Amino acid sequence: MGIEVLFTVIGVLIVIAIFGRRKLEEKRLKDNRKMLTEMNFENLSMAEIEKILDKAPLLKGNGKFAFKSVGTIPFAKNLDSVRLARRLYFVEPTRVEVLFIPEPANTERIHAVAVTLDGKVLGYVPAKEASELHGDLLSRHIGLRVMAKVYLGSRPEFNAIALDMAKPLRVNSRKRS
Repeated sequence: MGIEVLFTVIGVLIVIAIFGRRKLEEKRLKDNRKMLTEMNFENLSMAEIEKILDKAPLLKGNGKFAFKSVGTIPFAKNLDSVRLARRLYFVEPTRVEVLFIPEPANTERIHAVAVTLDGKVLGYVPAKEASELHGDLLSRHIGLRVMAKVYLGSRPEFNAIALDMAKPLRVNSRKRS
């Protein structure tokens, strides 16, 4: 009789722990979604961006830069200001470290993940990969660092950002060194 009671108590404690953890996770996701909705990344200072980058883990890549960001044409002015600030040239693609930021307030895409550099949105992660990353990014609320190549063209429609992401998507747990 005593062992059955012990197993029942242990079982109840495990169920309580599982539901408690789920509730905490749901609350954290809700709080992070609210914070990210209210935050304006365009107005962040370079010190605040560096602080985010220091905490953000790196997404592992395979060195192929096979994924192209989408929606870069509307952000041609942002790319131009980054080009001037970083002195990027048209001659060859430049390797940079970009930051993926989820955009829960985006009405056009339900799982929007912005590709940002120096606090400027340059485009978006392709839809399939964004849906895989969006929940993970919301739970972290700090973003992900990704290596990218920036291609500059003579006209905005020739600009491109190639992202170094390996399939399946894996996050390197180590922070920036």
